[in-house]
Amino acid sequence: MSQEQLFASFVLDREQDLEIALKAEQVAEATAIQGPIRKLPGSIDFLEGIMHLRNDVIPVINLKKRLGLARSDYDQAAKVAVVALHNQRFGLLFDDIREVFRADTSAITPISKALQTSDRVISSLIKLDEGRRAVELLDLKHLFNEDLADLDQSTTESRQQAQSGPPVTYQRCVVFSCAGQQYGVPVECAQEITFCADIDTMFQTGVIEGALELRGKTVPILNSRSLLTDETETPAMAAEDTRILILSSDDYAIGIIVDEIRDILTIASDQILPFPSGRDENVNGLVTRPNGENIILLDIHRLICDQIDSIKSMAKIGGGTNKETGGGTDEASGTRQHTSHHLITENCYLVFAIGKHYAIELKDVREIIENNGSMRVPGASGYSTGVINLRGEVVPVVNLRSFYHYPQRDGSDTDKLIICSGHGTTVALKVDQIVTIYKQEQYHSTPSLNKQLSDRKDTLDRLIEYLTPDGLKEHVLVVNTHNLIRNHLQAEAGHHTLPEEELNDLS
Repeated sequence: MSQEQLFASFVLDREQDLEIALKAEQVAEATAIQGPIRKLPGSIDFLEGIMHLRNDVIPVINLKKRLGLARSDYDQAAKVAVVALHNQRFGLLFDDIREVFRADTSAITPISKALQTSDRVISSLIKLDEGRRAVELLDLKHLFNEDLADLDQSTTESRQQAQSGPPVTYQRCVVFSCAGQQYGVPVECAQEITFCADIDTMFQTGVIEGALELRGKTVPILNSRSLLTDETETPAMAAEDTRILILSSDDYAIGIIVDEIRDILTIASDQILPFPSGRDENVNGLVTRPNGENIILLDIHRLICDQIDSIKSMAKIGGGTNKETGGGTDEASGTRQHTSHHLITENCYLVFAIGKHYAIELKDVREIIENNGSMRVPGASGYSTGVINLRGEVVPVVNLRSFYHYPQRDGSDTDKLIICSGHGTTVALKVDQIVTIYKQEQYHSTPSLNKQLSDRKDTLDRLIEYLTPDGLKEHVLVVNTHNLIRNHLQAEAGHHTLPEEELNDLS
């Protein structure tokens, strides 16, 4: 069975756009060059020298020389990935840190021995983005040609000297920059690092820039400048070094747009300076680098506590299951059933447009996606003429304009699909646009409907009073997705419908 693995990738040569990956568990930290790298006379040609790293001395390997690149120089912005091998630590020189990503084992392809050099340093390729991107995987076991037992004995001696002092605990942090200041969050919270692209700004509000679809889950994205500084009105600007740092806990996952990922740093407990009393609510302390730069260590859970309801509610729209959303298994079919209880879905509605405003109870919404992959079913007619491939599931698309007898519009590139489930069926409701999420404590029974909607009255059994941004009060009909699926979609497909009394018992 396929299984995902976590990798850290680095830019080996910026000019040639060469990228190298390592298994994430092999990387102890990634940091800027700490002071000068001292040459060792008579050493192997690809040993750049030794570097002091806190209470240790580590050999630094010039990977460009080791892999035979024509140019082997590095500039002052180079990064060092610290790896453990044969109970020793080594630094690998790279032009820059790229990202942390997950890849399925099926995406890892071994390179044929006939195409490798005898040392087999690059053993496999990781195929990403459906094969449009390939990252070379570095095999640390073949980094050296000789036995490592006697290589740089000073490393072991320095470590023994450091261990002779009082016990010190260490923590690893991902260090990023925002508005000229550096911040750190525990590696345990960091799920991955990705590029700043494809953010859906549909639910942009306050510090929340929008959401990112990440392997089938909706991840709310926060603007670090709004969160960490006084620049509350400053929009997040995507630059070359801008990244999204994905942080996760048992209850939620969020992304933070940061100016730059600086390091993955190991910090000793005796290096952390406490903040004055009363100023430490959202931080765990301050660390000073040898070059004088300061890093503020964040307590990310406390920092976002004011936003937690919005964050969790957005995440639930993504259709993922966790401890709160539940989710069970249909014993008869063996398939996973998606269920969700939205933290703020009670009396909460998703308002959308199909020529006029309609709404759906938010608790019935699994997720919202762009309508850019629907396929027309040959010979189909009526309101359900297309399907989409939703992560391996063929889902029918119901055109709500057709369903409610509204004329079709031209230029539907911005159409959205609202994914809903009911009675064992998943359906995608095609709408013109998403308007807002609206909380309304009370609803009213639907009065008599006009001739256009009368044959769909079973799907429009209530209405709410929606206050528009212009301050106008509007009566908005609420779509009963369960009746739509059961009485129309399944009936059209010839599914068996339970008698009314049995349906009432189930409800």
